[in-house]
Amino acid sequence: MSKRQTQTKAAGVKPAVSLNNPLAAFAPLRYTRAVGIPPKDPNEMTFLEHLEELRHRIIRVVIALAAGTGACFYFANQILGFLLAPAGTYFQYFKPAEAFVVHLKVAFFTAIIATSPYTFWQIWRFISPGLLPKEKRFAVPFVFFTVLCFAAGVAVGYNLLIPAMKFFRSFETDRIIALWSLDAYVSLVTRLMLATGLVFETPVLVFFLAKLGIVSPGMMLRGWRYVVVAAFILAAILTPTADPITCSALAAPLMVLYLVSVLVAWIFYPRRRAEPAEESGADRVDEFYEAFEEGLAGEDDGDFDKDDLAG
Repeated sequence: MSKRQTQTKAAGVKPAVSLNNPLAAFAPLRYTRAVGIPPKDPNEMTFLEHLEELRHRIIRVVIALAAGTGACFYFANQILGFLLAPAGTYFQYFKPAEAFVVHLKVAFFTAIIATSPYTFWQIWRFISPGLLPKEKRFAVPFVFFTVLCFAAGVAVGYNLLIPAMKFFRSFETDRIIALWSLDAYVSLVTRLMLATGLVFETPVLVFFLAKLGIVSPGMMLRGWRYVVVAAFILAAILTPTADPITCSALAAPLMVLYLVSVLVAWIFYPRRRAEPAEESGADRVDEFYEAFEEGLAGEDDGDFDKDDLAG
């Protein structure tokens, strides 16, 4: 007999459904209340219990994705036409089931975007027990900005397709025409859009790293030269072409995104000293610009840490 069954029997509560019901994994807290067992305090959960909670969250996300894929499959033809538009050419498929599989891919890709608010909410619910009470108030902003950054990245990835496809079709001649594989094109487009969407989550990642004290705004500013190089390398990997125009079109937003991340780190990085009451907001802005100029100039006296930007 399991521990939960023992607790239920000792409490004298007869469960309305079997304890082996697989749906119990989908809503564990509601189920435990239904059978009279008080829910476990997340702050007192063991490592294995945290893994169990993670499993519950993943199951919920998978079920939401499955439902979203089924709903989006009805509109897959219209969505596919939207994805094929930048190519400006005809497509062909070489296997009997290829077109059907492509429609499933498009439906699943759309479901990832459509269910992203719920997915990010489940992520927040999993990590929130480890946060302080005053930090838990960021729940709604976290979901909002995470979805906003992801959607912005997907939009940038789609807009990159137009110059990329023009570059690929520039090799057409009287004897060479573009007849691309439907599956290869859709796979390329969805990978590019999802990759840019994930890369645009950098400010959200920096938010948590700054709150944990792992990265500081000064550290990020001093490494701006490496960021420029890394942005162009990442752009060359993500974009389907290697021409400098397309790579620059993605590298520029990535560098702007990095500056936004620096601002996020400056706002949320923990301070060791109490902020003077007489210090105004304009003073802190001036300190930020001074630190920014020092970072661009490469000035590093060994003491440029969180106190330089904390005020």
